[in-house]
Amino acid sequence: MSDDNGLRYERKFPLWIRLFLLPWSLFCIPFIHFYVGNARLVDWADPPIFGGIVATFGFLILPLGFSGMILWFALFGDAVDLALDAKSGKVTLQRRSLFRNRSTRYSLAGLQIYKVELEADHPVYDAAIVTLKMPDGAKVRIGAFFRDEEAVALVDKIGKFIAAAIAKIDTRSPVSSG
Repeated sequence: MSDDNGLRYERKFPLWIRLFLLPWSLFCIPFIHFYVGNARLVDWADPPIFGGIVATFGFLILPLGFSGMILWFALFGDAVDLALDAKSGKVTLQRRSLFRNRSTRYSLAGLQIYKVELEADHPVYDAAIVTLKMPDGAKVRIGAFFRDEEAVALVDKIGKFIAAAIAKIDTRSPVSSG
């Protein structure tokens, strides 16, 4: 949502998606069971080196990594609420997960348009993505566009907000002679 006074972007991460993902974190259990069962049958006097490496990667490391990623995403994945207020010259970034809520305020003049990925420039992208970088280095990816023109219009609007905030700071700062 945006108007002449600011912009607000919200990416929700509802509880039902977290609950849906939690059982998928148990994906690794049958693979680990299969791996341990086959490891008992190996003749350790003449172990199959290449087969052991492939089995360890395919039946232990890869499933554990996938399950860990799903579990981390379900427990610590952030819902984002970003508000740009052109009147006050402030940016408010709220990140909420199950275990922590972080709210940070920044100066709008310190906000950067970090990256603009358009579908027309890179046909492998499904849609346009705009990445904003906060003054402390935190990045927010906005991918809620149906067409590239919407992303370009948002980037132009954010650029105007940033320019107005910088101009407001420059007019308030005293000019030194010398």
